[in-house]
Order: sequence, then C-alpha cells, then structure tokens
Amino acid sequence: MAQLDNKSGLKGNIGNLVFRNVKGKTIVQSRPDTAGKAREGRAKQTATDFGRASQTTSSIIRGLRPFLSSMYDSQFFNRFRTAVYQGMKMNDTLPQGSLDFWQGEPTVLEGVEADLKNQYPQYVQIPDLQLSLEAETLEITVPEFKADNHLYWPSKAGEAELGYWMSVYDSKTYQVLRYELFSIPIPHKTQSIPATRFTATGLPPEALILVTAGVLYYTADIRLGKLCMNSKAFNPTQVLKVFRT
Repeated sequence: MAQLDNKSGLKGNIGNLVFRNVKGKTIVQSRPDTAGKAREGRAKQTATDFGRASQTTSSIIRGLRPFLSSMYDSQFFNRFRTAVYQGMKMNDTLPQGSLDFWQGEPTVLEGVEADLKNQYPQYVQIPDLQLSLEAETLEITVPEFKADNHLYWPSKAGEAELGYWMSVYDSKTYQVLRYELFSIPIPHKTQSIPATRFTATGLPPEALILVTAGVLYYTADIRLGKLCMNSKAFNPTQVLKVFRT
C-alpha cells in the first residue's frame, strides 16, 4: 500500500508499481518479479533432472546394445528416456534437481518396446513364464511350449531363436557390470520346445537388473543360406522385467 510522506510524496506500492522518494522527487518503478525468479529456478532444476534422465538412459541402453544391436525404431531412445524420467519423478521425497532413477521406480521400464509397430507380445505368448530374483540369484523358467501355438511366424520365416538378455548395472553410476544371454533355438515352426531354466548367480548387491526378451526370425536363401529377418523396422523386443538386488 502506498502512503503520503511528510513531504507530500508517495511511498510504498500500488499493484505492480513501487513509489519511492528520491531527493524530493517521487520515483515510480515496477515491482521486482520474484515469482519469475522462482519459476526460473524450478526450470533449471527440471532441466538438471531431465539431463540426468538422458545420461541414465544412455548408460542403460549401452548394456542392451549387444542384444539389440541397432535394431530399434527411431523413437526408441525417447520412449526409454520418458520412462526413466517418469520413474525418477515417482520418488516424492527427493527435491527437484536431485531426482535419481534407482531411488525412484525403475519398474516403469517394464513393457518398453524396441519396435512399436511389431511389439513383442504380438509375436511371443508363452503362458506361465516365470522370472524371479532371490538371494542374488536370477531364475528364468520357460515352460514347455509349441512353436506354432505360442509364436507368431512371419510368412517367410523358417527358423527362430527366443532370447532373454540379462543386463546388470551399478545403482549409482549405471555402469554396465555384467550381461548374459539365455537363448532357445527353434528349428521349425511345428517344433515342441521342452521346458528350460536359466540361472544367473552371484549378482552384486544394490544393482539394477533388466531382463529383455526378443525373438529373431530366420529365412533360407538358396545362395546366401540362413538370413536373419530382423532389422530396425522389424524387431519384436521388450524390456520384460526389472529387478533391484
């Protein structure tokens, strides 16, 4: 509120205007935009968190590259980063600018697809598949299944390979600590595949573990022999499960 001083000048503020008396003259100025500074501070904190989400995404995808190669669509990195950022924000005890994926909810990565046009569940539907982590031991149990009943086969595919990729990351730096592939060859679409189990032991404490599943299809060429059909435009692969030790 503005008031008249003893020299009949205005002092104080009216709305966004501030009145001051300087050497007998009344000076009018705009009120400082402190709210704008607060917004600017929040924007910087958000940018810091988003940058950390990008770095975390790059590190995690580095551990998937031996399995994925370059076979993912153009928006895969953005989808992955969006999920990482969402997981970071799910911890409401950390202030903006200090969010961290490990301390958030890493399971948001479950279901992220490498190829949205050819999603993994459209091609592989194995009931009673089990993934568990106990006492630093990861177990993947695949029940018996029939290839023609539980896998969708592209018209030119003659063989397939079902793979489960385990990638292990440090909980602070997201550096890749270890990775391992469990694969099931499927020599023909009418094949009955016996039950199998994959076990990984001695996993480090406080580590992030991703199990990524994918299926490779092969076709036969008279001159070139067996050729993989998977590519950037066709690669049914999904982050199936996320664990923390």
